[in-house]
Amino acid sequence: MEITNVETFVVDADWRNWFFVQVETDEGITGVGEALSGEGLTAALEETAKAHQHYLIGEDPLNRKKINRRLTRYPFAWRAGKLINAVAAAFDIALWDIAGKYYDEPVWKLLGGKVHDEIPVYANGWHIGERTPENYAHHAKRAVEEQGYPALKCDPFAHYEHSLTDDQIEEVADLLEAVREAVGYDIGIALDCHGRFTRRGAIEVADALEEYDIMFLEEPVELEDREVMADVTQHVDMPVATGERIYNNETMEDLVRKQACDIIQPDVTNYGSLQEVQHAAAIAKSRYMTIAPHNPNAGVSTAASLHLCAGLENLEVLEHMSRDVDWGEEIVDYDWEVEDGAIEVPDKPGLGVEFDPEAARDHPGEPKDSHSLFDAEGALKRP
Repeated sequence: MEITNVETFVVDADWRNWFFVQVETDEGITGVGEALSGEGLTAALEETAKAHQHYLIGEDPLNRKKINRRLTRYPFAWRAGKLINAVAAAFDIALWDIAGKYYDEPVWKLLGGKVHDEIPVYANGWHIGERTPENYAHHAKRAVEEQGYPALKCDPFAHYEHSLTDDQIEEVADLLEAVREAVGYDIGIALDCHGRFTRRGAIEVADALEEYDIMFLEEPVELEDREVMADVTQHVDMPVATGERIYNNETMEDLVRKQACDIIQPDVTNYGSLQEVQHAAAIAKSRYMTIAPHNPNAGVSTAASLHLCAGLENLEVLEHMSRDVDWGEEIVDYDWEVEDGAIEVPDKPGLGVEFDPEAARDHPGEPKDSHSLFDAEGALKRP
C-alpha cells in the first residue's frame, strides 16, 4: 500500500475554523486527521501541511513512525515546533485511521487494547450569551439535564487579568453560585483560567472560590515557568490541571517532574502523534498523576481521543464540546453520544467516523474578525 495524495480542508465552525487532512492510498483506503486550529491560524496549518506532504507521498501508510520522524525531525531549524507538531498530529491520526481500516480493527486495539469501555466526559462550550447568573444557570441545567453531562467547565473571568478585586471575585462567585443552585453539588465544575493570573492572584482566586467544590483549576498561570505553576499547585486546595499548549514530552516531563500540576492535559491534535500522548500519560502515571486530554475540537479529534483514552490506566476525564455548528455531523459523521456521563468507545474499523470532503468544501473557512481566543474587550469568545 502506498500514499498517493494528501488534501487539506479549512472548514467554517462559526467562531473559529476547523482543520482536517485526508490521506489517500493506492488501495482506495483513506484516512482523516485533525489539527488544533483555533485563533485564525488555519492558513498557517494549511501551508505547513502542503509544504510537508512530500514526506508522505509514496510512503507506506502503515509505517507511521518513519513518516512521523520525518515530519517532526527533518525540518531541522523548525524541529519540534508547535505548528509542525500540530500538522504531524493530524497526519498521524489519519494514518491510524488507514491502519484500522486496513486491518479491519478499531484504532484502540492497534494502540494496545483498552481498559475502559466507556470514557467519562465533561462539557465545554455549554454557556453562551449574557454573562449573568441567570444565563449561566439556564445553560448549566440544560447541559446536565438534557445532554447528560456529569461535569461542566467554564471561564467565568471575563477580561480580568493578573488578580481580581473583591467586587470582581464576588461577580464570579455569583455565577458559580447560580450554577451550583441549578445543578447541585454532585455535578463537577472546572474553572479554566487560560493562564491569565499572577501567582498570588491565582491563589487568591482559588481560595475565594474553594467553597464551590471545584473539580480542577485549569491553567491558573502561564506554564513557561513550571516552578511558579508548582508553587500555585502546592498552595491551593483544589486539583490543578494544565498542558493543553504543551506539544512535546520534554516539556511535559519537566512539568511532571516538578509536580507542577495534578492533572496533565495534552491535546492529540497538537502533540505530534498518538503514541507520544501515550508516553505523556505514562510519564504522569509514574508520578501518580492523572490525564484529562484537552479536546475542544471537532469529531475527528474526539474519535482519536476516545481511542487513546480507552487504553489509559490513569485517565481522569475527557473534554467534549456540548454544542456544535449545524453542519458538523455532515462533515464528520459518527454514531456516539453522551450517555450517563460517558461516551462508549467506538468499535468500527479505524477511527469509526465518516469524513465527507464535499460537505467540508461546502463550508469553507474564512478569516475571522479577530485571530484570537479573546474578543476586542479581552473577554473569552463564546462558541
